[in-house]
Order: sequence, then structure tokens, then C-alpha cells
Amino acid sequence: MDLPSTRPSKGRIAARFSRTVEAYESVADVQLEIVERVAELMRGDMGEKGLWCDFGSGSGMLAERLLAVSAGARFVCLDLAFAPLRRALESRRAGMAVCGDIDFPPIRPGALDGASALSVLQWAERPQEALCGIAQALKPGGHFCFAVYVDGSFAELIEMRSRMGLPEVVWLPTVSEFLMMLDRAGFKVAVEDIEHFEKVRKFPDALSVLGCLSRAGVTATGGRLLNRSELDKLCRDYTLTFSKGGTVPLTYRAVIGKVIVRAE
Repeated sequence: MDLPSTRPSKGRIAARFSRTVEAYESVADVQLEIVERVAELMRGDMGEKGLWCDFGSGSGMLAERLLAVSAGARFVCLDLAFAPLRRALESRRAGMAVCGDIDFPPIRPGALDGASALSVLQWAERPQEALCGIAQALKPGGHFCFAVYVDGSFAELIEMRSRMGLPEVVWLPTVSEFLMMLDRAGFKVAVEDIEHFEKVRKFPDALSVLGCLSRAGVTATGGRLLNRSELDKLCRDYTLTFSKGGTVPLTYRAVIGKVIVRAE
């Protein structure tokens, strides 16, 4: 699947996240909920041994929650952004860290017993190929736990940008589209293993919304940045359209689940 050129490159996303990683963790409450849910899914599958990789690991929030589960299992953090990986190692959240591209993972076929990818596939330039690469890196029957933002996420911001004629900033598949991609990549998908996640977070104003998303790289663009008057207009229209009870909302929607590689 080719993404429109108006969306930011993964390099720009990685650079933005590297600059803001420490500030990001202070506002990552929704991401932490997702991390906790995926960690719960993975704990039952991590045995005494094995090699696991978190693709797009960021600063290792998932690794931190899983290292204590199995002292014998090896857990690798892989991310294109260097600063989050350094933070994961310095904070001892991860025992191993690899600076690598999810579209071209530096992992030999069949090396992994399990894998995860949380809130990262929407940034992949070739999401179908990224999923195929993860499947190939797993042993037959290996588990893949995921969380991906889907259509409806960041709806308020996307609506405001659309009204201003601004380009999309993130790829958001429909649920059925993403599940079909998993199937094409070689995963066995069962509906009962898929969970729908939705959270509406309240902010004091529209500028706070943009600041929170900026720390995660969501407001990075493939083109020029908004000038001051455009930014003021976006914030003003966002507030006028969505403000209620002295706050403005931002919607997060994701699918969370666990699939296995088909033994073919």
C-alpha cells in the first residue's frame, strides 16, 4: 500500500520523537493504557527461553513490563529513533536495543519466538511489507501482539485540517482493512482475539492537544509547517467546534490483539 506523499516520512517522525521522548512520557497516558493491555496479552506466552522483539519500541515501556516475567527470555527493543533506545538502555528497561527500520527489520527469518508492534504501523511507509517482514522474522506458530490506531482516531484534528485544506498526517486503516493485511502477511486471524479500544481524552485547550500529539510525532508533516496565523485559526476553530464544559476532546481508536504465524 503506497501512502500519499503529503504524509510525513518515517525519518521525520523518528527525528521529532527523538527530540521529545522525555516530554512524551509525561503525557502518554493513553499509550500507557495500550502498553498495559498488550503486556497482559504477552505475559502468558513468554516462556523461560526465547527471543522476542518489540518493533517500534520507543523508550521501552513495554519491555519494562515484560522483563520481569521471564528471566530467561531475551527481549529486543527495535526503533528507528536513537534517543528513545538510549533511554531504554540507560533506564535498564531493555537488555538489548537495535536501531532499525520496521520496513526492513535486521532480523533473520524465523529467528523470533514472538513479536509486538504498538502504535507504530501507522507510520510505516509500506505497512503491508512491514507486517510481512515481521511474519517472516517469526518462527511458524510464533505470536505477534499489536496495537494500531484505526480510522476515527484523532478525528477532531483531522476534521479541522481537512476544513483548512491541509494534508493528512497519519495513515489510519479501517479495522477490516488492517485485519485483511494481517491475513495477507501470513497470520492466522481470529475475531475473538481482537479487542476494540476507544478513549476520548480531554484537554484544557486546542493548543494542548497539538502539544501532546507533537510529542508523539503525530503533528509532523511532509511539507511546510503551519505559520502562526494558520495555527491560531486551527486552534480557534477546533475550540469553537468541539469545546464542551471548558475542555476540548481528542479521540483515540485502536485495535489490540494477538495473532500467530500460519504454519504453511
